[in-house]
Amino acid sequence: MRTKKTTNYKKEEYRGTIKQIMKVRGLRTISLANYNDWAGKKNDYANGVHSFKIDIQDGYVNAYGFSKTKKGEYTCSKEAIQDATTDFYKNAYDAVMDVIKNEANIPSKVRRNILVAVSR
Repeated sequence: MRTKKTTNYKKEEYRGTIKQIMKVRGLRTISLANYNDWAGKKNDYANGVHSFKIDIQDGYVNAYGFSKTKKGEYTCSKEAIQDATTDFYKNAYDAVMDVIKNEANIPSKVRRNILVAVSR
């Protein structure tokens, strides 16, 4: 007998809102790590989101975490986060909305590294 798979709609609502913001604004990437560096906020390297990226080929929004290099520095992970929870997407949504809210205060040279546009 098949089991019915339940869908977490709240999680999809947060992810879909982030995707819609990115598509309407023409963004390929939103780098929360660069925003936190500019704002003087501490990055959560263990559970935090480095950035959101839209896969151009299928239109899916992937969240990327941090990975540690051999030198001990933290960079964007090469693998997307697969098992994200509703709380994870809620915190990420709040962070994206904070970036959008403070966009006018960010200098343009820094802003282009936070809100990366799709190049054609």
